[in-house]
Amino acid sequence: MKRFFGLLAVGFLAASIIPAAAQSGALEKKKLVISVGGSISQMNKVAYVVAVQKKFFQEEGLEVESVPFASGTAGLQALIGGNSDVSEGSFEHTLRMQAKGIHITCIATFGRYPANVLVVTKPNFDKIKTVKDLKGKKIGVSAPGASTHNFVASLMERAGVPWKEASYISIGTGPSAVAAVRSGGELDALVNLDPAISALGSRAAFGGDYLADCLFAKTDFVKANPNTTQAVANAIVHAMQWLKTASVDDIIAVLPPEYYKADEALYRQSLKTNLAAFTWDGIVKTEAVQNVLDAISVLDPSFKTKKFDLAATHDNKLIENALKKYGKPSKS
Repeated sequence: MKRFFGLLAVGFLAASIIPAAAQSGALEKKKLVISVGGSISQMNKVAYVVAVQKKFFQEEGLEVESVPFASGTAGLQALIGGNSDVSEGSFEHTLRMQAKGIHITCIATFGRYPANVLVVTKPNFDKIKTVKDLKGKKIGVSAPGASTHNFVASLMERAGVPWKEASYISIGTGPSAVAAVRSGGELDALVNLDPAISALGSRAAFGGDYLADCLFAKTDFVKANPNTTQAVANAIVHAMQWLKTASVDDIIAVLPPEYYKADEALYRQSLKTNLAAFTWDGIVKTEAVQNVLDAISVLDPSFKTKKFDLAATHDNKLIENALKKYGKPSKS
């Protein structure tokens, strides 16, 4: 395989969760539109896709319509604008919106790590050897303010380089990210996720105590629809219970063929690599929420002086209820 870039650094990551709701009773709303932030074929969304494909939402009495968006930011905007009931995206949005006086609650988490990977393009192999070398460079991110943007900004700040001393270009996720690099354009480096990164020839590594992908909704929606919200949490926990013992063959058999048909061997390897990024117990810990807040404060220093209600970003009762129904996972 031709290599188009070299691995420079790897991502943050984590686990998350959420709201208190009733365990039984009629669903207040059966049909839900879920805005998905980024390519739905990304590895960090496998649990959500499994819940859809295995009809776990349907088992809970829900009819779900998934609407993909180019980035997590765009998916969030659809939620805030009233075009979706629930959104799939990064836990960090619960804090970003709280800072703006808009309250959203994480319903269920399924990612321990966002699996962001920072890579450099081939012409820059000898020019960019450390994070400090990103100063003055053009870096591709999925969208301004997205988790990919925050990730590289945090890396730079920790390396002693002000993040604003680099330029950031929106390249989306998935195929659009691959095309941006293969076109030989103006990028010096980029941050993206598997399978886009593996498709370019890199390998991923993970680390950090963080909170990653989850399903979230406006807090008012959660309060007004406790049974529906609980059903959403149940479906995700059910998916994680299935995933914890599923083989790669089992998972591949569930996924839509278009996710992997371009290079099934590569997709399988990417899936094996990223299994560690899944969370088997989505109980949110306060220290993890604080870590997310510390990280996003890099892009927006004003967050450092704002007062946040960390507990308002989630309610572990939903996951606790779902775990009672499907059993707490033995895998950690």
